[in-house]
Amino acid sequence: MVVVPGLTDGLHPVSQPAGRRLFDELPVPMDRCRGLVVSYRHPLTGAVTTAGLAADLAEVIDARVGAPVVLIAHSMGTMVAQHLAAQRADLVAGMVLSAPLVDVDDEVRTVIERWAALVRDGRWAEFTDDALACSYTGAELARRRERSEALPPDVPDEALRRRYLRLSEACLGHDASEVLAEIRAPALVLAGEEDPIAPPHHARRLAAALHDAELHVLPGLAHGFPEEAASHFTAFVTAFLGEVAGRTAAWVGTDRSVGTGP
Repeated sequence: MVVVPGLTDGLHPVSQPAGRRLFDELPVPMDRCRGLVVSYRHPLTGAVTTAGLAADLAEVIDARVGAPVVLIAHSMGTMVAQHLAAQRADLVAGMVLSAPLVDVDDEVRTVIERWAALVRDGRWAEFTDDALACSYTGAELARRRERSEALPPDVPDEALRRRYLRLSEACLGHDASEVLAEIRAPALVLAGEEDPIAPPHHARRLAAALHDAELHVLPGLAHGFPEEAASHFTAFVTAFLGEVAGRTAAWVGTDRSVGTGP
């Protein structure tokens, strides 16, 4: 299992303590299988695209695992995962695509550009509150706002600001619509009904375009539904991992390559 992070990795790469803390309560069954949490390149050099980041991820999986994996991807991570599954079917046994985006429409662009402007201007309190409002609902939103107000603002250094802005540009340029037909790996597609960052019509479109996808839209939840509805998210992922394990065993037993199917 390889966890592919979202845009938050721009400011808090998992190579740093603040980034690692974000994954302390990751709602996936790490006790059921081996896992890696990856981070994007730092510093980011040259042109940065979601397809290029997928090629980077392929190198990591080749070097660290050397076998097909299940990708657990959220938001921007789903952009990278789609390209990886199209580029290297041999490395992807399955995908959990949480709050996915096939491409970027005006609604999504507005959010990404608004956040980029807040980060560029160093308006951290506004950025944090906006991100919370887009991610959580009801009592969970109130709890996280209260906790945020009680803590000093987390101010990333200039290098991380530039990193975030470059990843934002990669998101804005993302379009996987032309490669979806090449993806054969089974996918679990999850979306929050009230998500303003990755509205559920993107998940429905993605699931319809993939050859083998199971779709669930979680009612009343926004972009942070994996945390807000952690037990439901974990149940979906655990069941999917079991299905992928069964398929992989069948492919191995019949001398078939992962990703082709019988």
